[in-house]
Formats: sequence, structure tokens, C-alpha cells
Amino acid sequence: MAIGPYTGTVRSITPVLTDDNWILSGGAGEVAVVMRAGAGGETTTTTAMCTRWNAAVIDASPGALTAGNVGKGTPNLPTNTVSFGTTFATNQPALAAGDLWAESWNAHGGIVRWEARDETDAWVLIGAATEKLIVCRNSVGVGLSTYGVTWEEF
Repeated sequence: MAIGPYTGTVRSITPVLTDDNWILSGGAGEVAVVMRAGAGGETTTTTAMCTRWNAAVIDASPGALTAGNVGKGTPNLPTNTVSFGTTFATNQPALAAGDLWAESWNAHGGIVRWEARDETDAWVLIGAATEKLIVCRNSVGVGLSTYGVTWEEF
């Protein structure tokens, strides 16, 4: 049975192209199903952006994950088991060759949103002894913007 939803949001950041905007990290036995992801621009001038959502694996010695703020769909939900964070202290994840989704957009008020049609369309994170990740990273553009994700846990 699904537990959630949980939401993670990183507000008003200027992305770094070599770091993730957010990271969902699952350890052994942890499973998350991502139902929504999005981004929104906050710049006052036209800024080309391309954001990628990707499955990734932890590189050697990543250091600690900087914890992000997690919202609960209802106040009585248990604490999330899958970790939501903003960056690793030492090494950033190696991205998979293909993206789960990528979108070009304009940070001057642009909005990007992906939503699963149903559970068969969702992105699934299955944790393992070597942590598995779903990440959001920009490959183009460093305009002020906000990024978010919604997931359920099993």
C-alpha cells in the first residue's frame, strides 16, 4: 500500500550545471514512485533553460546528502523513508545515458510540469545496497528558478 504523498521543493535557486537541483535517494529496501515533477522560472529577463530528470547512481564517496525540506500530504503521515536532498558534499551522481524526461523552457516566467497518467507511467525508484537515485539537474541555463517533486512510498 502506498504511503504519501510527500513533496520536496527547492525554492528560488540559481542552478549549477554540475550539481543537482534536487535528489531522491533510496537505500536498501526503499521504494518511491514519482507522480509529479516540475520547474518554474523567476528571472526578469529571458533565460534559456534545459532541465533533465534522470535516473542516476552514486559515485564513489559522495559525502553527505544535504537534506531538503519535505512536505507531507497530510500531517499524520509517517516520516518519509526515501531521502530528499539538494546536493552531495563531495561527488555528484553519474547520470544515466538516457533521461527520464528533459525539457527546454524559459526562466522568465516559464513553467514546466510532468505528471504521470497513472502508476504505469510513473518513475519508480527502487533502492539497493548501492543507492539508486532520481535527480533533477539543469544542462542549460542558470536563471533563478524553483524545482519540485511529488512521490509516494511503498
